[in-house]
Amino acid sequence: MKNTFEKLENYTVTSRLDDAIPLNTNEWIAVEQYLNQISEFIPLSILNQLTESIVNYADDQARRGYLLGQQDIVAELKKKAAKIA
Repeated sequence: MKNTFEKLENYTVTSRLDDAIPLNTNEWIAVEQYLNQISEFIPLSILNQLTESIVNYADDQARRGYLLGQQDIVAELKKKAAKIA
């Protein structure tokens, strides 16, 4: 049951991040340009693995940041509720 809940939670976080994080930024455009440049020198399969690794790392960091932000919000709400009570 816990594993199913974690999968659902991760899916929910991932879908919210996908909707909220644009890929049309200066940073990502620079990454795409570098990937295009190195594609002339390395096999496409390695380039695909590299790209997938970058995307997985970025997704994981965004997910962690989102979850930490949610934990911070809960902690702040608990502090405010304790002051009211």
